[in-house]
Amino acid sequence: MTEMHKKPTILILGTFHMGETADAYVTETDDLFSETRQKEIKEVVERLSAFKPTKVAVEVEKKWDAALNEKYDAYINGDYDLEMNEVFQLGFRIAKKAGLPKVDAIDWMEKGSRRKTSGEVYQWAKENQPELFQEIFGWLEDGHDLLAIGNRTVKEWFSYANQPEVIKQHHRMNLNIARLKEAEAYVGIDWLVWWYERNLIMFSNLMDLATSGDERILFIVGSGHVEIVGNFLRESGAVVIEPVLPYLT
Repeated sequence: MTEMHKKPTILILGTFHMGETADAYVTETDDLFSETRQKEIKEVVERLSAFKPTKVAVEVEKKWDAALNEKYDAYINGDYDLEMNEVFQLGFRIAKKAGLPKVDAIDWMEKGSRRKTSGEVYQWAKENQPELFQEIFGWLEDGHDLLAIGNRTVKEWFSYANQPEVIKQHHRMNLNIARLKEAEAYVGIDWLVWWYERNLIMFSNLMDLATSGDERILFIVGSGHVEIVGNFLRESGAVVIEPVLPYLT
C-alpha cells in the first residue's frame, strides 16, 4: 500500500465493564483493586501499548468529553486516583504511556429511535416467547460463568472474550432480537433500531478521529459492540482493522 493510499488503523478491544453498569449481564469479578489484579491489568496495558496508539477512544458519551479529559489531565498531573472502570484502568493508562494529550469519548446514549428498552424486550420475550427467549439468550444465561473472571488472569479473560466466535455470538444474539414479535408488533425491533443507531454513531465518531493514514486508534468498548462496529468499519473501506488477539496471547 503506497503512502498516498495508506489507511488509518483501528484496534478494537472488547472488554467487560469493570465498574457499575446497567447491562443485563455483568461479568463476575473479585477485587480488581487487589495487588494481584492491578498487576494483571497493568500487564494488559503494557501489551496493548505495543500497538502504539495515536488516539484512544472510549465508550463514554461524546457530550462528556470535556469532563472526561478533566479527569485525564488530573491523572497526568498525579492528582487523580483511577476509579474502577475500563475507561480509566485501561484507557487512561494506555493514553498516558503513549504521551497522548487527551482521550476521546465517542459514545451516544440519547433516546433517539428507541421505543422500548432492552430490559422491556427481554422481559416480554421471557414471558411471551419462552422458547425463542431460550434460543436467543440461553447461551449467555446457561454459560454465564464462562464470562466470569473466575480463576483466569485479566489477560486470559480478554483473550477468551475477544475470540472471534465469542464476539460473533454476542452479535448474533442482538441481531436475533429482531425475531421477537407478535403479529405486526415488532417488539424486538422497538429496541434494536436504537442499538444500530447507537453503534452507527460510534462508527461515525470513530471515523472523525481517523484524520490521516498515520492514525493508530485504540477503541476500548464493551464486547457486545465489537462485531457490529467492526462490521461498519470494514464495510466502509476507509480503515484497516488490526486484530487484537496477537497483543493478548
